[in-house]
Amino acid sequence: MYPHVQPFITQPSKKFYTQQYLHYRTLLYELLDSPVKSTQHIGGTQHFNYPTEPILDILVGVDNLHDITSLDEKRLNYAGFYRLHHPYHKKVMMARFNNLTELKQQVRLHILQRNTPLFEHYLALNQLLTESADAIAFFADQKQALLASSQTIRDYEAGKTQLFTQLNKFL
Repeated sequence: MYPHVQPFITQPSKKFYTQQYLHYRTLLYELLDSPVKSTQHIGGTQHFNYPTEPILDILVGVDNLHDITSLDEKRLNYAGFYRLHHPYHKKVMMARFNNLTELKQQVRLHILQRNTPLFEHYLALNQLLTESADAIAFFADQKQALLASSQTIRDYEAGKTQLFTQLNKFL
């Protein structure tokens, strides 16, 4: 995988990312026997309230995580998505890359079981970072500091996970 954090983008390309989201939403719903029950464009490319990586994040809701079978994974592989094998807690992460050499993430699917505390937490944090000026300012500052101090993408992603935990004080 690409070893560095991709340069942040600050120029609102909201129209581009909205079009991309609509494209991938259609693709996810049209997969044969798709377990997908809901999708939502989340993260910085949804609103550009803070500098962000050029990655489209999509929250995908399923009725049960076990509904993501190896057959569904194979269908997503054919659509260009590959499972990220990291220790994720109660979620499946899949990504689409620019190519299979550089492996820069372009789209991330956060696949979670709907009607669970984790799914609701994702929705609450997304709303917080869309509407709360204090949370947005805090997140923007901390994310820039994290970018400056991270040596690798792994360090950055681990720090970002901790940053999302710190956002709980704003909820």
